[in-house]
Amino acid sequence: MSEKDGFEELIGEFAREMENAALEHVASSAFKAARLCGLVVKEAKEWGVPKDLAEAMAADVWQIIMIPTGTEVVEAGE
Repeated sequence: MSEKDGFEELIGEFAREMENAALEHVASSAFKAARLCGLVVKEAKEWGVPKDLAEAMAADVWQIIMIPTGTEVVEAGE
């Protein structure tokens, strides 16, 4: 094994650790956002908001939390 191979292996392991940490962060954020969206729907329905509007409100919350500003979002079928 050459010195270069050892360095590339070290960098590769570090990159995998960083990718795993980033994935864990995204998964945690998605879980929290999903719980918040569920709360939005529940609270809105309790206050008499129509189901479709409550779900649209939750979808807006999801987009605000999970989709970076400036990202173009295209709905399915568009």
